[in-house]
Amino acid sequence: MAQTAARKTENVTQPKVQPQQDNSLQRIIAVENQAVPFSKTEKILVVMIGVLTFVCTLALIGLRTDNAQQQRQVQDLSAKMETVQNQNSNLRQEISELNNSSRLLRIAEQHHLSLKNENVRNISK
Repeated sequence: MAQTAARKTENVTQPKVQPQQDNSLQRIIAVENQAVPFSKTEKILVVMIGVLTFVCTLALIGLRTDNAQQQRQVQDLSAKMETVQNQNSNLRQEISELNNSSRLLRIAEQHHLSLKNENVRNISK
């Protein structure tokens, strides 16, 4: 019994200031934790920002796709240009071979033609 009496006296002697402080802190925390509802303009603004972000994302994807297609076309045209340049080079070489004077003299002899130097005229630009 002595122990229970000691416990009772401890409970009586403790000040009750602590629970009041705890209650006031809990009220402050409860007030700070309350959510403030969004207004209509804030909701509309958030939706508009979301839609704008979505549209910008789609536009970016479209631009990247167009860019990739354009690069592919440039590569195709570069390949065609290189092919044509090679063909032109081959044709120039063939023209040079066909215009060779020894070849022309050989063809003339095959057709019983002769070259007279007095009938040759040189023209220069």
